[in-house]
Amino acid sequence: MTAVALLALALQAAAPTPQPADGPTFRGEGQMRMFDMLCGHVFPDDARVAAAMAKVPGARALSPEDLRTYLKDDPGRGWIMDAGTSRLVVTIEAPPIHSCAVRITNTDGVIDEGKWQQLLSAAQARSGGGFVTMPPQTFEIGDIRSQASGVQKQGANGAAEAIYLIRSTPKKPGFATEIRMVRQVVTPRRR
Repeated sequence: MTAVALLALALQAAAPTPQPADGPTFRGEGQMRMFDMLCGHVFPDDARVAAAMAKVPGARALSPEDLRTYLKDDPGRGWIMDAGTSRLVVTIEAPPIHSCAVRITNTDGVIDEGKWQQLLSAAQARSGGGFVTMPPQTFEIGDIRSQASGVQKQGANGAAEAIYLIRSTPKKPGFATEIRMVRQVVTPRRR
């Protein structure tokens, strides 16, 4: 199956199901598939990521103003697509901290933790292992509270890699959680 076909399937699965009154059901499988395909297999080849996103039905490039919402003043590019009642956002941040992120908005913040751990283990193995688990962190910026967890490794030559899961929720009640999956790659500077 081609990367575009896999991305199309991931997008279809990314839409969260309606929430029953007795509890949340979103588990993030489609988001994880998209993250694994784009950020785990295609990234850091930005041209291949852009080519794949150009073929995903319903994906459209973020305007410079919209991109600033996600990357602030950092250079990069991004795409957005509808995913049911949510939106799926893919961003590529340009080096020196080169990152690929897949976000889904309007969730309850719950994912299938077992599947996330499987994806994380596979990603670490593809990158040669040597990762260390980060202690979970909580931080607040303005009215947003974020919880981050993940793994990272540092190479002897200054190279680094990290994979994060970040849940960001407005402090005001009644607002949904954004789930962000990020892979960062830092390439050592040439001397």
